Amino acid sequence: MKKMILIAFISIFLIGCNFQGSTTTLPVTTVDTTNYIEIMTVEDLKNMEMNKSYILMADLDLQDENWVPIGTFKEPYLGNFDGNSHIISNLTISDDYQYNGLFGYAKGEVKNLEIKDFNIEYEAKLLSYAGGLAGRISGKVDNVLVTGNITVENTRGNTYVGLLVGMAEKSDDSLLIQDFIPVILKNNKATGSIEVIGEKMVFAGGLIGKSYNSRVYDNQTSATIDVKAISGLSAIGGLVGHNYSGLATGYETERIALNIAIYNNIVKTTIIAETGINQAYVGGLLGYDYLGYLYDNFSSASISLNGSKNNGGLMIGEDWRGRIESSVATGEISLVTVEDATDNIATLIGLSYNHELIESCFWHSENSGFTVDSDNVTMSDLKSLPWYEANLADWDQDFIAMVIALLE
Repeated sequence: MKKMILIAFISIFLIGCNFQGSTTTLPVTTVDTTNYIEIMTVEDLKNMEMNKSYILMADLDLQDENWVPIGTFKEPYLGNFDGNSHIISNLTISDDYQYNGLFGYAKGEVKNLEIKDFNIEYEAKLLSYAGGLAGRISGKVDNVLVTGNITVENTRGNTYVGLLVGMAEKSDDSLLIQDFIPVILKNNKATGSIEVIGEKMVFAGGLIGKSYNSRVYDNQTSATIDVKAISGLSAIGGLVGHNYSGLATGYETERIALNIAIYNNIVKTTIIAETGINQAYVGGLLGYDYLGYLYDNFSSASISLNGSKNNGGLMIGEDWRGRIESSVATGEISLVTVEDATDNIATLIGLSYNHELIESCFWHSENSGFTVDSDNVTMSDLKSLPWYEANLADWDQDFIAMVIALLE
């Protein structure tokens, strides 16, 4: 008998309390992903139909709009959107639509688009998702550049925030596992700032707040993330706040074969986390990781932790049963001393449980007192091509050149 996909809801934290209420079956909608309708004006953009595909034919300025996101949970955007290398600028959202971004909730493909100088700032009413491109996606995002700022105050529910998307997830359990297609986010760039004051759980990442069943590769982020968690735990990462592969125990081979992985990403981030008595999972690449498969990533992070239960790493805050290979983490972690604090701070992974593999990983930091869980490397080596050729032979030379340029 062929194996079926099993989506494991291991705990409330792993799924992030992502409840949407009724499971009433919606009518089947015919979606046209072949014929592309041209968008010439802001009005054309505002009047998109959820089951049609579109191509942007001009740069658009949304300066005079208080933007209403395209697609909701009940009526997500199902078509494909080709930005055609055009720019949408000055996107502004000041009201909470639960799913906040250019798109609210999108299930199709978005590609070849720049979203420039966006500003999303609101007080949330309950569960809330925010990203420059979309609050939530479950399809594919390819070659999208976003620059802007997100500020959310949420005293009533969980918050998912990323400069690109708040949440990327694929949870369809109706397919045979060999036919499963994860969410794909590739060749995207995100630059800007995130500020969250959250009463409940906070998931914040430079690219994605929470990633579930996603393949994330060839992306670059440069972000400042400032989170104040009032009474709930937080997962904060330079690339992804919370990553969960979604495939349960017994499917490790299939998970790796399907390449549900995070790889070839370059991340530069400053993270400030004020978490009081709450659990904080903070990492230069990922805040929290479960069953993740990570390889060929570079992270440079400056992390400041102020709380009593800190799990912090230059690569990952906390990892459960992950595979981490051929990656480099640099930076520093500073702690504000709190009485009776429980701190797990390490060069690569703050706290690790039963990891499957950590191999060919390196770190550099001026900090002292870290738990050392990988190999040290000098900054001069990290700026030298021969070092990569000797130690990380699989890294592409263009990728190495970008890393060296970041360190100069």
